[in-house]
Amino acid sequence: MQAAEVVGLADVTSAEEKACVESPTIVPWRERIEGSIARSRKVRGGNFVQIATVDHEGAPRCRTVVFRGFLKVAERGEAGEAMKFITDARSEKVSQAASTGGKCEVCWWFSKSSEQYRVAGTLEFVGPEKSGGEPGSASEELLAHRKQAWGNLSDNAREQFYWGGQPGAACGEAPPPDTLPPGGRDADGKVLPPPDTFFLVLLYPEQVKYLRLTDNFSQLDRKAAEGASGGEWSAVRVFP
Repeated sequence: MQAAEVVGLADVTSAEEKACVESPTIVPWRERIEGSIARSRKVRGGNFVQIATVDHEGAPRCRTVVFRGFLKVAERGEAGEAMKFITDARSEKVSQAASTGGKCEVCWWFSKSSEQYRVAGTLEFVGPEKSGGEPGSASEELLAHRKQAWGNLSDNAREQFYWGGQPGAACGEAPPPDTLPPGGRDADGKVLPPPDTFFLVLLYPEQVKYLRLTDNFSQLDRKAAEGASGGEWSAVRVFP
């Protein structure tokens, strides 16, 4: 056998490391995801993401929620940008997140570009008198964002927050339809104030794992601890 035909483990490993180092330009995840969103804007369900929490017995729990945009939270400074969602205050994810300090992970798959983002971070729940799942007053800024999110919902979406049944309970426990304000509106057709069951959900990202299947490119972005580097992000290419 000729020397050129002999390929050892060291050669394979070296080739893999070389492929990892000779990578496309590193692009910060926040900049990259804007392009992914733009390319999938016309894809039905393109703004659906999966959010995972851990229940009180340590078992994973995952569900699909609607991504409703990024939000700059002024009171958190330059690093205070969050992914925005909504939920029912009675849903399991609220108590599950509260019991783990708000920790969760979101997985967002873009079918059009074959890209996946896994966003890990901390959740904050904004209700009428609660913030972060703990007793306390939400700021005026966050209450205003909650009110805006409520007004942006469709009539059908608003109605479900008036249902009397606990999420997951038998439907027979829900109130009769005539007790629900149609579309969450009053007799004059004006949108009612958000009920106590309506929570604005904010996810503050701390780590993002990116994967693109078209060329197996993978990147890991991490946010520095607050105060260490002002919450700045660093990024590096990693093996998928």
